[in-house]
Amino acid sequence: MKKIFALSLIFLTLASVCFAALSGSKKAEINLEKALKTGEATKTTITPFIDGKKLKIDYYVAPYVSKPNRPGDQLINIYVPENATEKSPVLFVVNNGGWFMDDYKDTITDRAGIAIKDGVNYHTDIDTKADTAKGRQQFSAMALKRGFVVVSYGARGRNNGATDGKFLGHSPATATDTKAAIRYLRANKKFLKNIDTDKIVVNGTSGGGAMTALIAASGNSPDFFEYLYEIGAAGISKSEDGKFINDPETGDNVFATMSYCPITDLGHADQAYEFTYNETRKKLFADGKLAFDVAAQEDIMRKSDALKADYAKYVNSLGLVRKDGSPLTAENLNEEIIRLMKNEIEESIEEIGISKMKADIENSQWHGNNWLVFNEEDKTYEYDFEQHKYFAAMNTKLKIAPAFSNSGLYEPQQQNEDNLFGTREQPYCPFEFISWNEDNVKNSVGKDDTGLEWNEFIRTPEGQQLAKQIKMTCPFDYLTEDKNVNIAPNWYVRWGMKDRDSSFALETVFYHELLNSTGVKNLNFEFTWLFPHSGNYDAKEAFLWLDSIL
Repeated sequence: MKKIFALSLIFLTLASVCFAALSGSKKAEINLEKALKTGEATKTTITPFIDGKKLKIDYYVAPYVSKPNRPGDQLINIYVPENATEKSPVLFVVNNGGWFMDDYKDTITDRAGIAIKDGVNYHTDIDTKADTAKGRQQFSAMALKRGFVVVSYGARGRNNGATDGKFLGHSPATATDTKAAIRYLRANKKFLKNIDTDKIVVNGTSGGGAMTALIAASGNSPDFFEYLYEIGAAGISKSEDGKFINDPETGDNVFATMSYCPITDLGHADQAYEFTYNETRKKLFADGKLAFDVAAQEDIMRKSDALKADYAKYVNSLGLVRKDGSPLTAENLNEEIIRLMKNEIEESIEEIGISKMKADIENSQWHGNNWLVFNEEDKTYEYDFEQHKYFAAMNTKLKIAPAFSNSGLYEPQQQNEDNLFGTREQPYCPFEFISWNEDNVKNSVGKDDTGLEWNEFIRTPEGQQLAKQIKMTCPFDYLTEDKNVNIAPNWYVRWGMKDRDSSFALETVFYHELLNSTGVKNLNFEFTWLFPHSGNYDAKEAFLWLDSIL
């Protein structure tokens, strides 16, 4: 039975803020020591068991901004183990999933990796040497055992309802809060003492994987300064002439990221999804595996065809180069996907063996296997990418087309990320051409309300603001185009071979964005053998990599 790593704590009520408001061009002084004495932050000693041994941890809780608009969520947890030193790295846990709110209450459960039961005093041991994946619990336990400081936090997100009529959870709210929490650590380094804020490692899955990638790519980007200043983040001030000033010693750049199944590049995620799954949809419809009538099938495929074609143009416009020095194009993108897949298949044959791989396929929910045929005698194989995609889609039903932006297109409502965008007066906003042009809900967005086609709207001031919101959810532009950022040098990125939540095409383009970025010095990217949409499943391998860069 899977154990849960639990730390004891009687949850304490927090008072308002723990650092001074910013003014003029002066540095923000954030005195954690004073905050502890005045009750504006709390410090508790907790003693969990890791591998059968008790570990004493100082656990801090505090607001990380001076002007929060969701005071109950914009709070930070800092866990400093007794074996920490002034050289201790930081494992910064991004709890976000699906770009939803990082509800602070969830940071004191096992979602954050360090489970705390409100008002209950008990401990449960976790075995960091176990082979089975234990997700955040095992990651956090392994970090604490190594003397890392572990951090989690609450933040705003796209599912926040209106506050005083304003939707404050739209982009870039979650990223801004994440950056503010990182800045809080640096501002308090001298009071925490046992922490090396030059070695911050961000870790997240899905929406959290996208967030860690964005944070790692956009360190100290001026794009975020006005939003950081608005909530009173550390290290951001404003001069008399209205210019924002960043204190480089209190920045939001990080040392490394461990990003699992990142749902990123939302501005082109619909297009990438159809680039990957257009033919798969046709086959699923032909085989009667998707429950839509003929008219609905034709409409979905019309959208899919248009999105697929648009992604081809986008890929060709990027100017990316493959590992062999040749251009990455829409025509050879599938070749690159297959190359990366074969790399993982061959590594898996050596590491876990063909028998185990066959068993993994057979143990899948749908285990039809005409996509990977082995010859056990000489360890060779035949791989069919089209059949692999069909296998993935049969194990987890394909999303609708468009997959990520469709709020105004379907009834009943489909899963989408539209409420991540829009003005503070709008509950949502479409963010690509199909969803914008065909939106049919009366809410002042889309062609039906503005009279403007997507290509016309995106050139207006309102459209440019939306474009900036989209940019501030994605690492791509920061990695290869923005010279005003501090890119994390170390990247560990994983996407499962059975994961259909985003697309193999998008993740392969992401790999090439990283490959082409001069700021990325150490890249460890894999399509991991037959994992679904999940994260932190390879703790041993991940920490071996982390040990090597530290």
